[in-house]
Amino acid sequence: MTDDIGTRDTGLDRLLPGHHFRSRYTRRIEAGPPAVWDAMMGLAAEDLPVSRRLMALRSAGGTRLSGPLIESFPTPDLVRDEGTELVKGKIAKFWRLRPEPAPVEPGDPAAFTAFGEPGWVKAALSLRVVPDGAGSVLSFETRVHATSASARRAFAPYWMLIRAGGAGFVRLEILSAVARLAEQRA
Repeated sequence: MTDDIGTRDTGLDRLLPGHHFRSRYTRRIEAGPPAVWDAMMGLAAEDLPVSRRLMALRSAGGTRLSGPLIESFPTPDLVRDEGTELVKGKIAKFWRLRPEPAPVEPGDPAAFTAFGEPGWVKAALSLRVVPDGAGSVLSFETRVHATSASARRAFAPYWMLIRAGGAGFVRLEILSAVARLAEQRA
């Protein structure tokens, strides 16, 4: 499997080159990058039953995903390199019962990169498609950078909780659903 993430300048690398927390999941898919990208963009929240339940639970019922996942996901787009990479990101105090958003314009990549006020964390999610022979590799990477040591300490237990509580499963369910759709269409 080929994955050039370490040798390519990605949107995620430009927005959040350093991180304190990271997860990365990949899936090889027997379909070319255009089919994988189209499947990713067309993936419906209804295709992800467990993820929908986990999101509703996390938001105490306040987030109900429906329709195209990319559009209904509650994190704004920061970079969209059509056919290759989508990066969504947000700055907040995620560890609070109701995460507090930072005083920065949502979806503004320059504001996201420049923000450095202590006490917050920057979280970015990247879905990236890389050619691999006759198929593709789809990766789902999450990076989190704390703007201060106190924010890092406050976020660490939350990170452990979401990692144990299903965040990895959500990512694996998304990769699996995209693979199923792309391979059906290929």
